Amino acid sequence: MRKIMIAVCDTDAAYGARLGEWISLENEEKFSGLFFSDWECFQERLNSQIPDIVLLGKGFLEYPKMRERLLRQKGAEEKFINDKEEEPFWLYLCEEEGELPPSVRKLPTVQKYQSAAQILRQVFSNYQNWGKGRKLETSEGKEIIGIYSPGHSIWQTPFALTFAQALGQREKVLYVNLKECAGFSGWFQEEYEKDLLDIMYLCLTNDVNVTDCVNSALYTMEGIHYIPPVEDGGCLGEISSQDYLTFIELLAAKSGYDIILLDFGMMLPGFYKILEACSRVYVVTEPGEIQEAPLHQFQKMTARQEGIQLEKKLTYLSLPAMCQQFCPGSARLQQWLWGTMGDFSRRLAGVQSGTD
Repeated sequence: MRKIMIAVCDTDAAYGARLGEWISLENEEKFSGLFFSDWECFQERLNSQIPDIVLLGKGFLEYPKMRERLLRQKGAEEKFINDKEEEPFWLYLCEEEGELPPSVRKLPTVQKYQSAAQILRQVFSNYQNWGKGRKLETSEGKEIIGIYSPGHSIWQTPFALTFAQALGQREKVLYVNLKECAGFSGWFQEEYEKDLLDIMYLCLTNDVNVTDCVNSALYTMEGIHYIPPVEDGGCLGEISSQDYLTFIELLAAKSGYDIILLDFGMMLPGFYKILEACSRVYVVTEPGEIQEAPLHQFQKMTARQEGIQLEKKLTYLSLPAMCQQFCPGSARLQQWLWGTMGDFSRRLAGVQSGTD
């Protein structure tokens, strides 16, 4: 998948340089961030290669040639254009409420002074909702992997996250949590504007670019790309089995990721059909006999399923014994990645740790 080129144009050189650098370094597989502090340098770029998306600071609207590029004349009225194939998708970095000049008030806006990650999510939300972006090339997904714990082990998700990070050292992995109470907001001290239900709705009810839909809500932690889990877990049981299957197939075929890793909670509608769509499924338990009864019940249920062949896809894993230590925010994930669970996941994925 080719990188999406995002140009940050701002006369505040320190701000623009930091944002452009973050876009490139934090998301180097997907995005290429550029920075321009004056019109002449930006015009040279436009003459040689047009960016996909341009973020305009207030100072850039004061350049006459910038305004000429951004506007078209219709009688005595200036109107903003964001629909020509040879133009990038323009957005305005808004510093204050209502500061947008009247002549370009239709220009979509992004609040300037917030986290870089939040800016990027709002950029793609606008890009998708306006529907003016050029179609981007995507590579087809290669594999769907499922992770499920019949006894609902609390260590299932730490394993799934560390395994996603390990697999991501070789291939592009998208982690999708299907649990009704995933706990991400509390664990990682992160507030999400969009979650999995929003992305499912967009992908299933609109003729949209799936990559753009995913990017509009995409988060990254320690190299793990993920869609935020649902806030209202009760809705998961109300989605049809066909919608689940269609959505997962769309992610595999059109999201641009090589691997879609599904972290299951409850048995969703069409649960066994989804497992059948996976190339491999890891059924995980914790050490000790308390997990044996749920595992045996799952095996009996699976054996009774008609017309579904899962035997060769299922791999049964006993997760390593873990000690519970409190670590706030992202330090919790780092504890899992570089502790016993991370070592276990890297061995399973066939990769070495950074310290080996």
